[in-house]
Amino acid sequence: MIRAATAHSESNSISKAAEQACHTALAKAKIQSADIAFVFTTCHEPQKHETLLQTISRVTGAKNIIGSSAYGVITEEAELESDHAVAIMLVASDFIECTPFLMKNLQESSLTVGRNIGDLIRGECLLPSFLMLLPDAFSFQSHMFFDGFEQAYGYLPMIGGISSEHEMDQKVYQFMGKEATYDAIAGAIFGGNLRVTSGITQSCQPFGEPLQITRATGNEIYEMNGRPAYDIFLEHVSKIESGNPEQAFQNVFLGLPTRSFQTDFAESHYLIRNILSVNAKKGMLSCAAPVEQGDFVTFTVRDPKGARQNMTNMLDNLKHRVEPDKPDFGFYFNFCTRGQTLYGEANQDISMIRKFFPDVPIIGFFTYGELAPLDYVNHLHHYSGVLSLVSHNR
Repeated sequence: MIRAATAHSESNSISKAAEQACHTALAKAKIQSADIAFVFTTCHEPQKHETLLQTISRVTGAKNIIGSSAYGVITEEAELESDHAVAIMLVASDFIECTPFLMKNLQESSLTVGRNIGDLIRGECLLPSFLMLLPDAFSFQSHMFFDGFEQAYGYLPMIGGISSEHEMDQKVYQFMGKEATYDAIAGAIFGGNLRVTSGITQSCQPFGEPLQITRATGNEIYEMNGRPAYDIFLEHVSKIESGNPEQAFQNVFLGLPTRSFQTDFAESHYLIRNILSVNAKKGMLSCAAPVEQGDFVTFTVRDPKGARQNMTNMLDNLKHRVEPDKPDFGFYFNFCTRGQTLYGEANQDISMIRKFFPDVPIIGFFTYGELAPLDYVNHLHHYSGVLSLVSHNR
């Protein structure tokens, strides 16, 4: 049996917030103690993080505590983007296998850290179901990490969020047990015949026809469909209805393919990446990620109405994919520019999630990036929301 429940607090006292949330979650789950505690907080003071983790350990007895700092925190009840917020999920189970870890010196080599986590799984001699990761935003190089992990272990579904911050002081924190640090990956290996099913929703929707990159170097795109990329970019931006051209520019992104030879973006998944700059003289634009000459891409526009519809479609699809199982608990990793920044009001995503999964405890946070697989390949996503539901394979 799995018992899980969440709670949150906005108390100005970090110890009081932790106590309130822990006692509420214990009561909701009808348990005296927990095996696993997940915690996210907008508190940005390192010394208070230790108080937070010590309080969770003392009140719940949880041996496995995993979490990170956050721009905002999420439970199934609310999305909180305040500067004093703590969200906790407690899980008790007699069969879930959980091996937490805290890998440091991430900036030195994401490749090595990926290999070390792969080696850790092999050394544990368990049959893992999935991997949860909370990397430092300012140290994590996703492609290097994925390569290192796959070299050491192979494929395993990865879910998680890139640690974020509320105060914008260029430092984010990762938690394991009673320790809080930075330049690290906190996470856990989960086993015990569990199933994780993820859905990905996008803030940015494709517009216009897919475009083939006909000349590019690294992350610089010079030609699309045999024409200057800058000219095509201007044509697309001019089609956006906006009284502010600068705002229109800020709302346009590139959608990159998730698989080889992908030409469809309207009905297929894609990866959103920033347009870093445009150069009229050279007729080019630069992307936040490397691109491949010959690949197709699409321009996308950040749109709250489209985001709501995309969220509804994702939830409907996910509900059918998890049936007949009932999820025991879940995680929602939501990019930091969704929430009130996207919709103009709070609790939009979590309200939609509740309609489709009304009795499932959910915890998460507003991230600097989201992790989830597509077609058995792990990816780093941006401007997306990732809902990962965990159930017991009965």
